[in-house]
Amino acid sequence: MSAHEIPPQTPASTPAHGGSPAEASFSLFGAFRISSSHPVVLDGRDVPVIVQELEDVAGSLADEGVTVRGWYDVSGIRSDADLLVWLHGAEIEDLQWALRQLRRSALLRPLIRSWSALGIEQTEDPALAERQPESWIMCATAAYPHEMLVPRELADIALRSYATAGQADARWLLVAESDDPAALIRLAHDPQDESAALTTGTVFTGRFIEPAEIVEVLQ
Repeated sequence: MSAHEIPPQTPASTPAHGGSPAEASFSLFGAFRISSSHPVVLDGRDVPVIVQELEDVAGSLADEGVTVRGWYDVSGIRSDADLLVWLHGAEIEDLQWALRQLRRSALLRPLIRSWSALGIEQTEDPALAERQPESWIMCATAAYPHEMLVPRELADIALRSYATAGQADARWLLVAESDDPAALIRLAHDPQDESAALTTGTVFTGRFIEPAEIVEVLQ
């Protein structure tokens, strides 16, 4: 049994590997949707406790070299997803373990995972590593990496390319962050922008949210 598997009726194991966030080279994206048969129903008195549990789990991931880059509200933008999470880590198995840990939390347990993808970052821009999450994200499957300049009018967009090595429904993932959601729309769909040809079907667009806001998104 691997270090990431949970022995029957025992606490969850911790991962065998633990690189620091600065060493992170992989990203794992997971999308979740509300279950019609198991809706998230919370008493107002439960909210502080259930949110604190999720924050505690996220903190424990950081101790093992996995960081939560962000939570994103994708409800209403896609019909098959309500919440997106972005994880960074130096080891694939640590990211898999981290996603399972999050799914075991009381807030996420009733949800159905509708999509996920993992990739190794190909973007060689040290400034991106220090950049804080923007207000909006677009995560899209891609035919090839974005090896082109962002148009001047979209220069505030942070772009990353991830090679999936055949582990997702496309060869590449393109991740764009911006404080302007309209800029992400133009990036993906403006015929004057050659990067529009990158997306191959699966696109998630969402708003950056704090863990406490997840409760409102899911109810």
